[in-house]
Amino acid sequence: MRIFKQWVVAIALYVAMILDGCLAAVLHQTMSYGNSRASLLLLPIAVMVVAFEDDRNAKEVWLALAAGVIADLYFYGIVGVYAVGLPVMSAFGRWYSRVFPELFIFRLIGLLLMTSAFSAYVWLIFRLIGWTQASLGQAGMSILYTAGWSALLTVLTYWIWAKLARNYPFLVDLDNYRY
Repeated sequence: MRIFKQWVVAIALYVAMILDGCLAAVLHQTMSYGNSRASLLLLPIAVMVVAFEDDRNAKEVWLALAAGVIADLYFYGIVGVYAVGLPVMSAFGRWYSRVFPELFIFRLIGLLLMTSAFSAYVWLIFRLIGWTQASLGQAGMSILYTAGWSALLTVLTYWIWAKLARNYPFLVDLDNYRY
C-alpha cells in the first residue's frame, strides 16, 4: 500500500488524460464558437497545478515527460507535442510558484498564460506539419476561447490536484517523515 501512495498522482494524471479525451468528444459542440474551437486541456492544467503545489519535487518533471509521451500516443499517434509541452509546463510551474505569492489568483494567471502558450505551440506544430490550415487570427480566437475553458476547469478542479500533490507527492515516501 505504501508504494501505491507514491504513484497516486501518476494514476490521477492518467485518469485526467482519459477524461480529457472523453469530455472533449462529448463537449465538442459546446466548445466551438463560429470558426473557433477550444481545446479541453485537463491534463496540462493538472500538470501545472501539481507543479505549483509540489515545487520542490524534481521527479514531477519526469512524470510530466512520461505523461506527455503517453498523451501524445493516445491523442495524436506521434510523440512530440505533449512530450515537450508538459515538461516545459511543469518546469515553468515550479519556477512560477517560487517567484509569485501562493494566492489562487496568481496561480490562475500563470496557468492561463502557460495554457495559452501551450495552445499556440500546438497550433504552430500542427501548422508546420500540415495538420491544420487555421490562420493566425483563427488560432488567436481559439486560444482566447481555450483560456476561458481553462479558467473554468481550473476553478473546478484546482482543489483536487492541489490535495493530491500535497498528500501524495510523486515517488516520495512520506512514512519516512512520520513518527
